[in-house]
Amino acid sequence: MTKIDKTDLENIKLIIKESKIDNVTKIKIKKKDYEIEISSSNFDEKNTSIHKVDRNIEVSEVENTNEIINEENIVKSPMVGVAYLSADPNSQPYVKVGQHVKAGDTLLLIEAMKTFNEIKAPRSGIIKKIVALNSQPVEYGDTLIIFE
Repeated sequence: MTKIDKTDLENIKLIIKESKIDNVTKIKIKKKDYEIEISSSNFDEKNTSIHKVDRNIEVSEVENTNEIINEENIVKSPMVGVAYLSADPNSQPYVKVGQHVKAGDTLLLIEAMKTFNEIKAPRSGIIKKIVALNSQPVEYGDTLIIFE
């Protein structure tokens, strides 16, 4: 059975609020592709019963590894915006998993209010996981990249 964590609850609340769903009768969570299914006893054609959310995997969802990740190894989003892993769609990503980066190297971009903000490596190290997805919205405090 899948364990419901804080991120799941936040996603469920957001979906219910944004979709204006009343009388929730069923909630189903699938963690592999991160799917949330919400059923309501009263919905119309406009308010369908299934809502799928593709989102960044939070550190709390890395629970299968039974590994503790130090906060200093996590690069979090300093703002709300859209994450871009490369300078443009035809360019290579700034970083790849397993790559060694130096403090100050650009890891990715976050577009906020039509301004591209470089997110730089806070320290030197090896990229363990790139959590942010290209062209996906990020919130303040979302995990972007994890260092080894």
